[in-house]
Amino acid sequence: MAEAVLTVKGMKCGGCAKNVENALKTLPGVSGVAVDLKAGKVKVEHDDKASVDQMKQKIKDAGYKPE
Repeated sequence: MAEAVLTVKGMKCGGCAKNVENALKTLPGVSGVAVDLKAGKVKVEHDDKASVDQMKQKIKDAGYKPE
């Protein structure tokens, strides 16, 4: 398993964090998602089926800005 840490702009509440978490969990290969709302970071545990670009696209699709 690999781990990616992404910065996400636009998350303001627990609902936002849940939206990002749920979006990322739909990607094949993602086994865990931990959102740090205060820091604006998302830690994603994944295998080689899920790329960082795919994760960023899922975050964008959910209405937030990955960096």
